[in-house]
Amino acid sequence: MATARLILKRKPNKDNLYQIMILISHKGTNTELATKIAIDKKYWGNEQIKRNCPQVDNVRSTNRSLSVKVNEAWDYIEELEERRKIDHMTAKQIGEYIKKGGSAFNNNADFLEYFKNYLPKIENQGTRERYNATLTILEDYSKGSLLFSDINKPWLNRFKEHRIEQTSPGTANIDLRNIRALFNRAIDVDELIDQNLYPFRKFEFAKATPRNLRLPVEAIRLIRDFETKDQYTSLARDFFMLSFYLIGMNNIDIYEIAGINDGRIEYQRRKTSKAYNIKVELEAQAIIDKRKGVNTFLIYQERYANHKNLTKQMNKHLKTLAKNINEQLEKDGIKNITIPEELVMYHARHTWAGIAAKKPIGASKPLIAQSLGHGKTTVTDTYFDYDWELVDDLNRKVLDILKQ
Repeated sequence: MATARLILKRKPNKDNLYQIMILISHKGTNTELATKIAIDKKYWGNEQIKRNCPQVDNVRSTNRSLSVKVNEAWDYIEELEERRKIDHMTAKQIGEYIKKGGSAFNNNADFLEYFKNYLPKIENQGTRERYNATLTILEDYSKGSLLFSDINKPWLNRFKEHRIEQTSPGTANIDLRNIRALFNRAIDVDELIDQNLYPFRKFEFAKATPRNLRLPVEAIRLIRDFETKDQYTSLARDFFMLSFYLIGMNNIDIYEIAGINDGRIEYQRRKTSKAYNIKVELEAQAIIDKRKGVNTFLIYQERYANHKNLTKQMNKHLKTLAKNINEQLEKDGIKNITIPEELVMYHARHTWAGIAAKKPIGASKPLIAQSLGHGKTTVTDTYFDYDWELVDDLNRKVLDILKQ
């Protein structure tokens, strides 16, 4: 919490008198606001001027005036606390706010500090991790110093180009959207900065072409049926197919499965925090039975410390699987189909959706979105229960395509 109190300036002036200052302290930082009064050091004690001070005509009146100034500083501090702005400010910024007589906005607020204070408020772990990754990148790019007022359109363009040199346009846009979200919050929720400071008007994000990760049905059959003696490759193959059989369930959600209830997996999707449940079809049950853990639901939960490590290893071994399948196809003289060399887990989810959308199934976009668990829970969702039988039927039709 910020504090305000009266002190004497450390060094005397040319007349060997010490100026009375208002000391503002906050989060280990200090700043001093000058008054017009300077006195002999021996006439100062308990934050007030002692009697008979030769530099002051009316000691009582002067002390009262100083007390009013300190109380005004406290009022401004309390105002900042009530408006939830003070956590993002340094003592110097608070001092500037007081000197200006209380300004509605603090356009020189520390963006990185604001970012750090916002992170614990993000409930979804995956979202919090993505924001934290953006913060780390910003700290490195700005060398640890970045104010809201520093971030304008030229700065955004420079940062965009910097990120595109390091990663894909899509990933660069994630960082830019996270920055935009913080600006929106600072303006609309915390009322910390003036909306004129908003730098994203007419700003063009990096142009990203969506990756087509849909595989032909025959490719899924090849992955499913490929035999290998390598335990890691077979684990990756089965994990890929389990995700496909569970409607492209994300890796983190599979990793956190605790059990099956009445033939269904009920869970809260980590990405959207949306309640969701999937019927366990026979194909999925076969893999679950095959890959049971000793002390966990699945062996993957025992082998890998967290979902990130799981994803890294699965994608690594899926590339080996793709290479092995393509070598076998070449050996057999089959040239009309190949498996992508960069086979990853997301291919399962995208392919399930692609099969559901195309003929002979031709499912509607809303039903596919419901099946995939897209979107966060809305007020409208609370008015009715989804007919999960429609999702069950759609998944069964997708899996039956593999039998044809």
